[in-house]
Amino acid sequence: MTNYTIKDVSTAEQKKLQRFLDVYWKKGHALATSSELLRFQHYDKFNDKFNFLVAENKSTLEYDALIGYIPTSQYDSDLLENGDYWGAIWKIRDDISNDELNAAGFFIWKKLFKLPYFQSYAAIGISEIAKKIYKASRMSLGYLSHYFVLNNNIDSFKIAANVSSSNKSSLNNVNGMNKIKWISLSDVNPNDVHACYKPHKSLAYFANRYVQHPIYQYRFLGIYENDTLLSLWSVRKISINGSNVLRVVDVLGELKGDLHQQLQLLLIEEDAEYIDFLNCGLDKSIFEQMGFQELDFNDDLIIPNYFEPFEQKNVKVELAYKANFQYIAFKGDADQDRPTLLQS
Repeated sequence: MTNYTIKDVSTAEQKKLQRFLDVYWKKGHALATSSELLRFQHYDKFNDKFNFLVAENKSTLEYDALIGYIPTSQYDSDLLENGDYWGAIWKIRDDISNDELNAAGFFIWKKLFKLPYFQSYAAIGISEIAKKIYKASRMSLGYLSHYFVLNNNIDSFKIAANVSSSNKSSLNNVNGMNKIKWISLSDVNPNDVHACYKPHKSLAYFANRYVQHPIYQYRFLGIYENDTLLSLWSVRKISINGSNVLRVVDVLGELKGDLHQQLQLLLIEEDAEYIDFLNCGLDKSIFEQMGFQELDFNDDLIIPNYFEPFEQKNVKVELAYKANFQYIAFKGDADQDRPTLLQS
């Protein structure tokens, strides 16, 4: 390209990268203000660079476009050869208008499909403009279904809104086989739980992605059938408006079982209005069997998705993906479950 150099971002250009994010993406964005968070999410320690591709203007030496990406191997190097990547921030400067910049912005995105061992790519939380590009590129489009269980013991909700008695769960008879409990990852043997969904994750991935997070605190629920561990859930407790909710952001293992009673006991124990679970790719019946209901985004009932800042409204999180397998996405994938503004 005549006016642009397409390149990776070296660690020597960290301040330049953060300045671009602050000025052209979002003022005060967490990645622009926290070096610790930026390195956690995007630093490639094996190649001593950040996982961003940029179009650098040869005349000004400024970035005019960039795209970030996150390989699953960011949190477990043994996953590198799986070749699974998520897109992150994709930005072309609005204050510059020329055909070559638009071409450069598209080119850096296309370069993601040539990353080492490439097998899959997904962008989660996409804009309408990006959606048109993904559709024209014949990528698969979808959205994260939003499942929830309301606390039957709460009458006045401060986070959820427009709750009626019909939104609350009917309790099935306890079958005595399924149990849930808080556990430490250090107490889990890697042979006790295995990845059932793709993109594949691992116990090491869970430890590095969630236990080591520099800002958020996650806990882990073990889902058992008798004494057999079926799955691990990574859960984040969110407190706002003087109330609490539980959010399941990721899963390692297989989702199944009747958890109606167990989830109600958990909500009482945690003094939480509800527990929610966002997913694309798994059948609705799996969640219904566990005790969850699916949110109708057009219904009066509101189960919020945005908390930084808090917005009491329903939000459909759309995604686009390219893979030659059944693609399963959770809320913790890509850059969806990360701080936006640190002061929040």
